[in-house]
Amino acid sequence: MDFLKSFFLLLALIFLTACSTDKKEEYSNIKEKTIVTKSTYIGSESCKACHQEEFKDWQGSHHDLAMQIADSISVLGDFRNKTIAFKKIKSTFFKKGNDFYVNTEGYDGNYADFKIEYTFGVTPLQQYLVKFDNGEYQCLSTAWDSVKNEWFSLLQPDLDINHGDRLHWTGSAMSWNMMCADCHSTNVHKNYDSKTDTYDTTFSLINVSCESCHGAASEHEKYYQNPLENGTPPKMYMYNEMESTELVDKCARCHSRRTQVTEYFDYQGDFMDHYAPSLLLDGLYEVDGQINDEVYVYGSFIQSKMYHEGVSCKDCHNVHSLKLKKQGNDLCMTCHEPSYNTEEHHFHPNNFEGSQCINCHMTGKIYMGNDFRRDHSFRVPRPDQSVKYSTPNACTGCHDDKSDEWTAKIIVDKYGSERVDHFSDHLLKGYYEDPSAFEILMSGKQYPDIARATAVNLYGSQPLSSEQLNRLTLYLRDSSALVRNEVVISLEQYQNDEIAKHIEPMLKDSLRMVRISAARYFNMSNQDVAAIENYKTANKEFLTALHLNADFSSGQHQIALYYQSKGNEEAAIKAYKRAIEIDGYNNRPRMNLALIYYNQGLTNKCEELYLKVIEQEPDFSYPYYMLGLLYNELSNDIKALEYLELATEKAPFNENAFYNYALKLQGIKKFKESIVVLKKGLEFAPYNERLLYVKLLGEANTNLISDAKATSVLLMQIAPNNNDYKQLYQQLSLGN
Repeated sequence: MDFLKSFFLLLALIFLTACSTDKKEEYSNIKEKTIVTKSTYIGSESCKACHQEEFKDWQGSHHDLAMQIADSISVLGDFRNKTIAFKKIKSTFFKKGNDFYVNTEGYDGNYADFKIEYTFGVTPLQQYLVKFDNGEYQCLSTAWDSVKNEWFSLLQPDLDINHGDRLHWTGSAMSWNMMCADCHSTNVHKNYDSKTDTYDTTFSLINVSCESCHGAASEHEKYYQNPLENGTPPKMYMYNEMESTELVDKCARCHSRRTQVTEYFDYQGDFMDHYAPSLLLDGLYEVDGQINDEVYVYGSFIQSKMYHEGVSCKDCHNVHSLKLKKQGNDLCMTCHEPSYNTEEHHFHPNNFEGSQCINCHMTGKIYMGNDFRRDHSFRVPRPDQSVKYSTPNACTGCHDDKSDEWTAKIIVDKYGSERVDHFSDHLLKGYYEDPSAFEILMSGKQYPDIARATAVNLYGSQPLSSEQLNRLTLYLRDSSALVRNEVVISLEQYQNDEIAKHIEPMLKDSLRMVRISAARYFNMSNQDVAAIENYKTANKEFLTALHLNADFSSGQHQIALYYQSKGNEEAAIKAYKRAIEIDGYNNRPRMNLALIYYNQGLTNKCEELYLKVIEQEPDFSYPYYMLGLLYNELSNDIKALEYLELATEKAPFNENAFYNYALKLQGIKKFKESIVVLKKGLEFAPYNERLLYVKLLGEANTNLISDAKATSVLLMQIAPNNNDYKQLYQQLSLGN
């Protein structure tokens, strides 16, 4: 059996084959037409005359000081020949005349002097930007703690960062053009040229100015200079009468973890016409949706009951100064009943840390080395979930000398045993126990859209039956763009005329993010795209997004997939290599490149790549599985068995690893051993038809007739129309 090719077909989302030779459209040759408006940028000082209070609040705020030219006023750090060492790398900060410099290790591993061009941020830390010859600005990973007034490293103490690493200050993770500029200045155009790997990034105003939020204001100013002559006043991008959800979406442009899909933000359309927000996926978030990585508020806040009750950013924050409108529990009591601010509710002494609403309902984490940021999902502590699933909770976050079990008992004693239904209950159950729980979450319109879309993502990542696929396609008509988009992405691995028929209407979805995903689906398909209405327009948007993100490792990965889909394997290899060059720890392109090498007969290169993945991610099941299949193809049975076995011991659960390992064992007559393996796999997927069928074969071959009959009965229940299972049961009964 050709295991490797079989696996490839089953996991088309991860490993895509070339399916067309159409090379007419190259991603780098397509750009969206720029929307030109009459208004131009005039600067915040022009707003001051009419908006004095707002200007006063904004001046000196984090938005105002988001980015500044490095000079004696803006630079807070100590540049008096101060040296800080992080492991083996030393950085010395000093001045030459009026200019600020750092001597540190460069991208080539050699020490040199680098001029500081800009400051970034103000408190609790300030970073510094250095310009390189290709137009790229890099953020130093040594920053100034403006609270403690000392230098410190942003890197985790356990990391061993070398030049060439993406986390090195000269690497992609610290690139201002890629990672920071869009949100720290006004009217940013990245202007990246992937052919020359150069930037010509521009902005109209250096900081987050009035016009960053409200849009270019020249026409607005012109009208109010002579309103009688200039007709109707032009509508600004953000205004007082906005609905709460619209305001949150507009703030989300910068206060979210997202991927940009347009060349620049032109103040036209909705949030998801320009950005694709991240879901509540493991790594970015805890499995229950609490913050983990730096996710910038939006993805948390839209989970909350407050958001769904019409609360928005401006209810708690002054939108110009960004400061809280009130301090402590007084802010919460603006909306909540006074009874919540009593010992009868929080069971802690008043004016104590435990009595502060935010410490129970807005836990936080430290990011950037010293910046404590709170989770805005405003959730009720759930130590019962911590007991079952090891998720964090606010109670043991403070009472770190107590167990989750102790805390869960206290909650029951004080508040009773009933917990209000929360989306996290279904998300956790689906992730750890029963994937059918994702369907409950997907269908529950009372749950947050971002949670429902996350459920679609996790549900769609498993092999789906025809019935499950039919149910999933129904959500293409969901009112939530996040849900619709995730359904389209989940269906990429199912390339057939019936699914394509369901995807086709999504090419004209009301939001660009969904249209782009639909175009990607058809690019990865065997469909005659020339005959598909709306494909060309949506594909232009898709190609623009590819072009925009070509400086990201993940962007090069998407470009490689696109080239593979068009039959251009040479260009795909080049893009995968570029993705690995940008981020040597991104193993998705490494896995896909290995498969191309396998198909080309370059098994040594293939093996080398899989082993590198294992070196970097020793607990990741898929490279072990792929090596097991590779060694099987090379007739190296000892190594094939070794790596297939290892694949069954790693995470995530991979049903194909259990299936192929059991078949391999049965091929050498180790039927009892195969049954043990299959029982372990069935603990994760108790109704998996393929695993049960191979288990049945193992039981029949070891004369475990009663076990084999029980397995065949279960198979008949799972697939009642499969006559083979009925015949097997009859034969077993006769043999008995």
